[in-house]
Amino acid sequence: MASALFSTMRDWLASESLQSFVQSHQHAIVALKKEAPLGAALQVLADNKILSVPVLDEEGEYLGAFSVGDALRVLMLELESQLGHGWFDRLSAITAAELDAVGSTVCLKKVHTATHPGDLWLKGDAKTTVLTVIKEGFQVLEPKGHHRIFVVDPAKAHTMTVSGQTVVINIKPGTEKPEASGLRPTDIVSQLDVVKLLAEHKDKLELVMDKTLEDLEIFEGSVFTVHASATALEAFHHMALDHKSCLGIVDNTGKLIGNVSVSDLRFLGPQHWGLLSLTVAEFSVVAAGKGPSPEEAIKGTRVAGAADNKWSEVLKVLPLPTLKPSSTFGQLLETMAAQGLHRIYITDDDGKPVSIVTLTDVLREIIKPEPPVHHFKRMGTNDLPDDDDEEDEDDDEDDEEEAEAAK
Repeated sequence: MASALFSTMRDWLASESLQSFVQSHQHAIVALKKEAPLGAALQVLADNKILSVPVLDEEGEYLGAFSVGDALRVLMLELESQLGHGWFDRLSAITAAELDAVGSTVCLKKVHTATHPGDLWLKGDAKTTVLTVIKEGFQVLEPKGHHRIFVVDPAKAHTMTVSGQTVVINIKPGTEKPEASGLRPTDIVSQLDVVKLLAEHKDKLELVMDKTLEDLEIFEGSVFTVHASATALEAFHHMALDHKSCLGIVDNTGKLIGNVSVSDLRFLGPQHWGLLSLTVAEFSVVAAGKGPSPEEAIKGTRVAGAADNKWSEVLKVLPLPTLKPSSTFGQLLETMAAQGLHRIYITDDDGKPVSIVTLTDVLREIIKPEPPVHHFKRMGTNDLPDDDDEEDEDDDEDDEEEAEAAK
């Protein structure tokens, strides 16, 4: 069974401490003060090419986290507030000026009003392993997993006194506010970090590297798509409505030609919200800096090919990595790790999307337990047990990285 193929890697992950992993895969942790305006918070995410940051209160203690998913949620609430209930039904009449007004209000909000709770604290001690992070931190076996954890390492955050065999960690007391801990985030670990670690140690996956995605049955996730001519605002509305972190962009034939994700909201910053009125294909190109400038695009300059509805031509500057059901697990792992992908689309021979594989799917496949085996007496050719232990898995990446509020 598939689970047995990953046993060597699971054993190794259970021996690799989080502390050791963090030391060899360090990230400079970025944090926001609670009174920072949301527009500045989006700029921080964009400048650092990250999806989530911890938010600190006046004393520097952890208050929560702000992610691109939170930005999407606030945007949808403000659209409802300023444009009225049912604004989506008059989507074609909404102007760039109206969107700029909505965006200006969003950017002025304080970041602490848009944070989500962060309850995934793991101390960087030797007892916490990378396998623990995947199971208990990312919670990839749960319907709603998490894409990153913020780590508190007492050795970094506080002073330590060693006396013989006794180590005393001096954790500063928190303030007098309820549930104050005094703990401050020192590191961040994401699902992508762990998948890159797997690629670095692919020798422990030798039994599975040549298995196809079809063999492993990890390409069953549903694909949500939007036509290239739909507006970017429509695409983001559907992401919010369906709790998805991305949408595939398709042409008139249904061929996959691009992708838009909630992380693209980082590009809007404090002054480009009118770009949401562009077609999603053109928005993707402008956001990537491959077409007209934002100012030119808002004034009406089109991306080459858009005026003639040549959507494949519009998006040719943004090649999208894809795999086939016949692609191997090794190809999947190496493509995601090398290109830093949070997801990869699976297409058929005609280039139409048939599935999507996320970082969560990869990690879930590695640690998921063997399915239970039913024992029953055969009473007829079609007799089956009354209970069915197989359930549909939620492939939503709240990826968030990206659309659901990441923690």
